[in-house]
Amino acid sequence: MYYLPTSLIFVGFSVATFINTLINRKEKIKKKILINEMILVILLLNVGISFPFLYQSHSPGLSLNTLNILWAFTSFIFVLELIIWIGEFVYNAIISKKDPELMAARDYDKYRSLVMQTWVNDLKGEFGRKILHLFTVAVIFIFWSIGTILDTSGFLSSVGLDNYSFSYWWIITVGLAFVIMFTIADLVRLNKAYMLPNWARNWYLSMRPEELDTFIASTPLVLAFVPFIFAPFPILGAVGLITTVADGLACIIGKKYGKHSLGKKSAKTVEGLIAGASSTFLIVIGVMILYHAWIPLSLFKIFLMAFVAMILFTIVDMFINRISDNILNPILTGFGMWLIYVLG
Repeated sequence: MYYLPTSLIFVGFSVATFINTLINRKEKIKKKILINEMILVILLLNVGISFPFLYQSHSPGLSLNTLNILWAFTSFIFVLELIIWIGEFVYNAIISKKDPELMAARDYDKYRSLVMQTWVNDLKGEFGRKILHLFTVAVIFIFWSIGTILDTSGFLSSVGLDNYSFSYWWIITVGLAFVIMFTIADLVRLNKAYMLPNWARNWYLSMRPEELDTFIASTPLVLAFVPFIFAPFPILGAVGLITTVADGLACIIGKKYGKHSLGKKSAKTVEGLIAGASSTFLIVIGVMILYHAWIPLSLFKIFLMAFVAMILFTIVDMFINRISDNILNPILTGFGMWLIYVLG
């Protein structure tokens, strides 16, 4: 039952997000963000339901005692994180209500204007935002590499773990800690902005104007990786690289060299699409070959997997505008690759 605190946290976030979206549904519909937020509700709920099964998904031999230790460690980190955040919010609520000038300075409409004034849609700014996304995929590969080294040395088997259980324990803990931080901060920002500490307000200055009335894009991006914890590691790794590197290249190449728009109402370009699609193809081939020991497929199946991922990436970029590509790219390309693996 040591998994219960974590499951309850994410089920609670799902319910809170749903209520927030429902209360503000007219505004969400008007700004065309209702679908994205409802998907976020589902992704948060998915974590709450699936968390008890994540660590042993590839390690069925883990003892209950070992699982309890892993669950307890993760839950302790998350509960401690929530306590710290709640303490920050309560403190800032108190000092803001005691100081009318501070309360007025923290008015969200003023903050909205500040974000709009400081927003610069240039290559340098876009590169900086993509670096944050790269942190997510770096966590995946760093902890997998550490797990591989410790597993090869025999250390993990001596403590009742293996590469998958150890690596995923850290990947999940770090990734979900990130989600908790931004989900609770976003809920406060969207409802009681005066409760945000100044350092958190400075964080948000780099967000896109379209994120002012919704959750930042990094949260659903990380949550969209969770289903692929149940897939072989190379699929999870490829999904992470496609969502960060391929999407980032599409955006950066499109901004720097793009001259042909994908459509009258689209900010995306043909040049960016080609960069993203081709890098998707190469990423899948590279990851599947590099980590072939964990996904023994023939070269034909690897190329087929890469081709399917490339087509799905292209479809998302060309035809789907209402749903964030930070959600659709990982989910569609990931399940496309997973299907090829299962059929293979």
